[in-house]
Amino acid sequence: MKFVPRKIEKTADNSRGKESWKDKLKNLTSVVGVLLVLYFAIGLLADFVAMRISEETEGKVFGSAFSVLQSESAPPEFGLAKKTFDRLIRNSELRPLPYRLVYWDENTPNAFAAPGGGVIVTQGLLDTVTNETALAFVLGHELGHHQHRHTLRGIGRGLLISLILNYILGSTGGDVIAGAVKLAEMGHSRHDERQADDFGFRLAYANFGNAEGYLDFFQKLSDEYEKHDTPWLKFLNSHPPTGERLDELKKLRDQLGER
Repeated sequence: MKFVPRKIEKTADNSRGKESWKDKLKNLTSVVGVLLVLYFAIGLLADFVAMRISEETEGKVFGSAFSVLQSESAPPEFGLAKKTFDRLIRNSELRPLPYRLVYWDENTPNAFAAPGGGVIVTQGLLDTVTNETALAFVLGHELGHHQHRHTLRGIGRGLLISLILNYILGSTGGDVIAGAVKLAEMGHSRHDERQADDFGFRLAYANFGNAEGYLDFFQKLSDEYEKHDTPWLKFLNSHPPTGERLDELKKLRDQLGER
């Protein structure tokens, strides 16, 4: 019997380690899909844990972190912020955390919430925001982050994502992916900021009965900074654009004023 060899079909050249663009695209799609599933799973796990940490545990674990900042001598203008803060934390709707206001000698105007009930204000903020109702909104906004556990959830997401990605991809690959994840997390952060705005406005309004001080403050920010804004800056900014925040607060003021 005569042997007739079959005609060899055209195949990919694997002998030289070459890979077709279709195979590359397929592999890339698979990797991206796995990373997306992992990202959402990490987020759900972090949120699940953060929502179940008791206030007592949160206070004990993070309370000692303020010892260095607390030792700094605060200026006289810190007194108004402390008085306003003490008034706000008497609200019975707040989570029962050991709230404390901490002064930081930093010229950049800023305020932020720290786990365990801490709210930190800088010298720059005290120099910029001198109206009591405006201070009430700024401080109420940070208390809103505590109320919705944004600080705990953010820390949980950051730690889990960093540890797992660096373990799987190594430090270099993990850093690159973590940068992309940070951009994705901006959406979560903007959502958190809107929640904190809503809570802080309602808290300040309930205590002072008007909104003019903090609306004037936001109008000043809007006039000063929004004229230089661009769509890309809006995307990269963890806070919603100041003009949009001002519009939302005005709508909320009208709603509360009608009650």
